[in-house]
Amino acid sequence: MDEELFPHDKQPEETEGVRIIGAEEAEKAIEREDVARRLPEDAPRYGDRPEGPPDDGPRPAIRFPLTGSSDPTDIERPPVIPPDSVRTSGEHNMPHWTEPATGEVPKVLASNEGEDDLDAWSSFTTSQPRWRGEGPQSDRDEFNDFSRLADEETRVGALDPNPPGPEDYFEFGELDPEEEEPLQPPTRAISSDPRQAGIRRPTGNSAFDRPADSGRDLQQAVLIGAVLGGAFLLFAKAGPKYLMALVVAVIAAAAVELFTVLRRAGYHPATLLGIASAVTLPMAAYWKGESAYPVVLFLTAVFGLLWYLVGAGGDDSPVLGIASMMFVVGYVAVLGSFAALILTLPDGIGVLYGALLTTVAYDVGAFFVGRSLGTRPMSAASPNKTFEGLAGGWILAVLVAVVIVGFIAPWSNSSVSLADKVLFGLVAALAATLGDLCESVIKRDLGVKDMGTLLPGHGGILDRFDALLFVLPATYYAALILIF
Repeated sequence: MDEELFPHDKQPEETEGVRIIGAEEAEKAIEREDVARRLPEDAPRYGDRPEGPPDDGPRPAIRFPLTGSSDPTDIERPPVIPPDSVRTSGEHNMPHWTEPATGEVPKVLASNEGEDDLDAWSSFTTSQPRWRGEGPQSDRDEFNDFSRLADEETRVGALDPNPPGPEDYFEFGELDPEEEEPLQPPTRAISSDPRQAGIRRPTGNSAFDRPADSGRDLQQAVLIGAVLGGAFLLFAKAGPKYLMALVVAVIAAAAVELFTVLRRAGYHPATLLGIASAVTLPMAAYWKGESAYPVVLFLTAVFGLLWYLVGAGGDDSPVLGIASMMFVVGYVAVLGSFAALILTLPDGIGVLYGALLTTVAYDVGAFFVGRSLGTRPMSAASPNKTFEGLAGGWILAVLVAVVIVGFIAPWSNSSVSLADKVLFGLVAALAATLGDLCESVIKRDLGVKDMGTLLPGHGGILDRFDALLFVLPATYYAALILIF
């Protein structure tokens, strides 16, 4: 093709399609064998339909499925080896693999009882499937009756007419009456859903046997108690503001401790919001007094609802999350922040001394008297606490309130009589008892022995200050009534 006459037909080499070449160039290409030769005229090409088999050629022996008009007996079948030949020889000699196929079908393990009726098997090729909606009514009723699938003896789960109760899942053996064992605390079956979590109550002998050992390292406990007392004295000497920093730190640590135990037990409170409220409430009480309580609690409840409204709580239950958060705030922050209210009073540090000394006196008296003389359990919530220990704690708390606290201002004022000091000691002892037992109920419900391990020999922060949480409000109002 002349490129000068048709310049627009010229294309780049990399996009070249069909190009007409001359004879010489074609001959050289054929010699290089890089081009395909022309197919002969009789060669099949794309789209050609192949010829059918000859009419006199072999046909398949069986066609499936047969038409309704076909007779199965007219079908030619390959010959079958007689069973006698197999039985007499004991084995069937197969042709060598190099030999052509004979087309015969051997009948292995044939019996003399009778041969299978091949015509009966051939009837399957002419039968048609029958649907459940077709056929006589009796057959349809049989298909619709599902009673055949039931088994009255093995129904379980939702099909069981008499499902087992919660108490049937656990079985406890009876204790030998000759073997005396101390009453053990209950064990808890913790579930991912707190609403399904349950407590397995101990069974067997309910008699109380005083433990020979409290399980506490007494020397270590005394050392830690001395360190805590020294830290309080150091901050108290620095002034109320520094003592407030210690109060906020203790409340925050106790809140974190309780939040951690709740999450381990399967609850999912808004921990970050609860800790913020626990830190804010004592500072607001120290700044604004009792009027700070409704404001902080209102904001905590509102922001708790918003916490789950915006999805910060994930897939956790909003009701359980907010309820557990408000429980921590009410139990730890509200009760603990009464220490801040006490510090706002005149001689507030002296009033706080009264709360601390009577609480420590109650704990020490109850521990040593109950350990040495206790035989009668006081409550099922805390079986190791006895009436003997309770009496020892009350007596020592009243003695400390009169002998030691009575000489600390403002308890040493002339307006405070001896009866007032005794009354304060009794009130503090009663509040300490309630605080101790209430924490035991909480720990038993959560299935833990101690709230934490921050204080060796004591457990956690809440284990050490559980009684003080109830003594602080009692001391605040007792001071308002008896002194101010």
